[in-house]
Amino acid sequence: MISAKLRSFIRFTHLLEETLLVALMAVFILVACGQILLRNFFEVTLLWADALIRHLVLWCGFLGALIATRLDKHIRIDALLRLLTPHQRRWIGWFTEFISACICGLLAWISIRFLQDEISFGTHTFFDLETWKLQLIFPLTFSWMSLRFALRTIAKLTQDNET
Repeated sequence: MISAKLRSFIRFTHLLEETLLVALMAVFILVACGQILLRNFFEVTLLWADALIRHLVLWCGFLGALIATRLDKHIRIDALLRLLTPHQRRWIGWFTEFISACICGLLAWISIRFLQDEISFGTHTFFDLETWKLQLIFPLTFSWMSLRFALRTIAKLTQDNET
């Protein structure tokens, strides 16, 4: 049974993910359209806009992937599952959730190493912002996805033991 505080925290994280995605998409659309209008009508360009748009695409993509894993709408290949018995499907489901948790955990660890390299390089992007700060999305989302898949693995295991 999930406690009320944990349920409240989970709802808060879901709201935070969705709000952040909507806000970033709004900024992305405004900057991209503004850049187009400025170039076409006034022959002016914002030097920082293209770099910002690239990072916004990255953040929106990763936040979208995070939400897709929460909603269980991520890409999966399940054509062969239709040929299996329900019991076999449960075990395959458990195994794929476990492997997904492991892979996302590995990607989180690799992305932390990547961030360490970026910090040591000391590169900067628009508004003299350090590049590694914009790339925090990698370890954050991979860690969160790994946690989600791990919790789903545990839920499927306990579900199998109850049936």
